[in-house]
Amino acid sequence: MVIIDRFWAYADPKYSFSLKLPRWWKPYIVVKRTNHPGDAQHALFFRFKYKGKVYQEVLGIYVFRMTLQQWRKRGFNDSPYVVLASRNGNIFAYLTPEELPSEFLNKSGNDFDYRKYGKQIRLMKRMVNDNVPKVVKTFRFIAK
Repeated sequence: MVIIDRFWAYADPKYSFSLKLPRWWKPYIVVKRTNHPGDAQHALFFRFKYKGKVYQEVLGIYVFRMTLQQWRKRGFNDSPYVVLASRNGNIFAYLTPEELPSEFLNKSGNDFDYRKYGKQIRLMKRMVNDNVPKVVKTFRFIAK
C-alpha cells in the first residue's frame, strides 16, 4: 500500500491488480482476504473500522474462476455482483453492502441509532454511495 497524492494505492500481489482509494479512508479501513467465499474463488474485503471496532465491508472484490460466457450461463448477470474485468479465466467483480451494519440499530431494532452511531453511519454512507463508484473505476491490472 502506497499513498499517492489524495489517493491510497492498493496493489494485490496474488491477482496483480490495483485500486486507488481515497486517502481519507486509510484510518477507517481494514483489508481482509479470504478464500472460497460462496461461489467465488477468492475475495478481498475493505472493511469499515471506527475507534478500533471493525464492522462490515464497504467494498468487496471477488475473483470467480470462470469465463464471461460461464458467468452469463450461471445467471450472475442478474446478481448484485458487478463485473470489473476478466483475465486468465478469472472474473473480477465487486459488491457493496445493501444495508448498514445491524450493530447500528437502536435497542428496539426497528431503526438506526443516529444519536449513537451518526458519525459511523455518515462515513459509511459516504464511502459506499459517493466513493466506491469512483474507486471501482480505478481498477487496473498491473504487470507481474
